Amino acid sequence: MTSFEFPGEYYEIMRRDFRHLDAETEFLASCAPPGGRVLDLGSGTGTNLRRLGELGYSCVGVDQSASFVEYARRAGGKGVEYVHGRAEEFGTNRRFDLVYSLFMTLNYLPHDQLRTLLETTRHHLAPEGRLVLEFGHLLNFVESYQQHTIAHHRTDDVLITRLTRQSVNPHAATWRNEETLLVRGADGRVAMYDNFFDQSVLTGPEVRGLLTAAGFTVTAEYGGFRAEPAPGHGRGPLVIIAAPTAEAAV
Repeated sequence: MTSFEFPGEYYEIMRRDFRHLDAETEFLASCAPPGGRVLDLGSGTGTNLRRLGELGYSCVGVDQSASFVEYARRAGGKGVEYVHGRAEEFGTNRRFDLVYSLFMTLNYLPHDQLRTLLETTRHHLAPEGRLVLEFGHLLNFVESYQQHTIAHHRTDDVLITRLTRQSVNPHAATWRNEETLLVRGADGRVAMYDNFFDQSVLTGPEVRGLLTAAGFTVTAEYGGFRAEPAPGHGRGPLVIIAAPTAEAAV
């Protein structure tokens, strides 16, 4: 379960503290032909798609947060279309040169929905298309676990204080994150938002096996969007590039 229903402009501020947009853009653009068709599953506020749209790609983004999709549509973006809905339920007759899911979106899905999502995604891809997945795997969760955390995110006129409580469901292999966002806006007023999300604990072998079962072949693995090698110790995110198998692409 997830709930990301708070103003998208605040998510944009927090996102900048976690992500490197230039590196992500260069990496994604290297996986699709110039001017190709791109599908972002879990597009959030559209940050990646707006940048790819500027480069001439035709883009579609799907996200379940009404607040984030509303913000993304207001922010615009050349050649970018947004769909409000769940990634695993998205259907279309269009085929894409690149489908990607970033920033732990894969971890938000229950384990039993992952194979369905990947099988559906294979049908969204053109025969020569590529799938890019970024997800947090086991040691991300084990080593970063803290029952309570406080973090601050700011611009010149906005301060966001994020209070987080983590709990573990060992039987379901999920982490529950409950957050309270305290936002001091440019006018000095303070607003409060509640946010929560569950994350499934995934491993590299599990995701590789699901990809194979869904008709994909893994073509590359990295430890980040600068194409650095996946670290042997297993910490940090894992970025996988996969292609439809010859039989599945027919």
